[in-house]
Amino acid sequence: MLDAVLAEALKLRRHRATWMMVWIYPIVITAIIACVLVYGAFKAHAPGAAEPAAEWIREGTILWNVPTSAPGRFLTAGFTAVVFAGEYGWNTWKLIIPARARWQLIAAKWVVALGFLILAYVAADLISLLGSWLGSFQGDSIPAGVTLAGVLEAHWHAGVQALVPVVYTIAFAGLFAILTQSILATVILSIALVVIEGLWPLIGLFLHQYVPALIEGLVKVLPFYHLANLHAWSKGAGLALPLGPGAIISFSWGMSFAVVSAWILAALAGTQLRFLRQDLN
Repeated sequence: MLDAVLAEALKLRRHRATWMMVWIYPIVITAIIACVLVYGAFKAHAPGAAEPAAEWIREGTILWNVPTSAPGRFLTAGFTAVVFAGEYGWNTWKLIIPARARWQLIAAKWVVALGFLILAYVAADLISLLGSWLGSFQGDSIPAGVTLAGVLEAHWHAGVQALVPVVYTIAFAGLFAILTQSILATVILSIALVVIEGLWPLIGLFLHQYVPALIEGLVKVLPFYHLANLHAWSKGAGLALPLGPGAIISFSWGMSFAVVSAWILAALAGTQLRFLRQDLN
């Protein structure tokens, strides 16, 4: 299994898709930080109001909102499409299948796709923190009360909260790739999934007046509301979704996490089962 992961990582680490959709995060952050520091070196600095330590730490974790945003998830889905569906376009499955068990090949792709993305996010986050520290020498001093432990804890929590939508996106993009065997179709289906997720509250509200029982059941079972609820809980309070008079959907963090996890596991199982039965000769 380790050999399969290493081989997959070696194949993808310098791929153009990896540069454009994964390594792009630390590259862009580095460019932005460099521009800000150069601008700050020639700018006259006036003393400003002291910023609360908690607010300064919170603002430092904003970068972790990018992977959970729609554009960030589109990039994740696009990279996953290349990782999984690319083998069909390159016609390379038949070359690597005899050397490995099929389940190992799929598992290796999951590990590498998620591992590369996490590595890119963490690198971008560390570069952002380094930029904030260097900026403190140009007049934007770090507020009193900011501690290394507090910064690490805040960034750890932000990173963990970002993992759920990232893993969910990888799981379903991988499933679409195995089902369609096409990079383009995988990207289109993944974008549609993210768009439907964002529109789901409006769709539920509109359809509830016609088939209330069905819509309430779908909202509770499908992952769309629960992903939004997990995001809301990460901000401090859950999402209460009013569908109509006396019909308000509200779940705890644990219940929504269980529902989303079940859908992720179902997508992973579906991917493996379909791939095991595919004729790739």
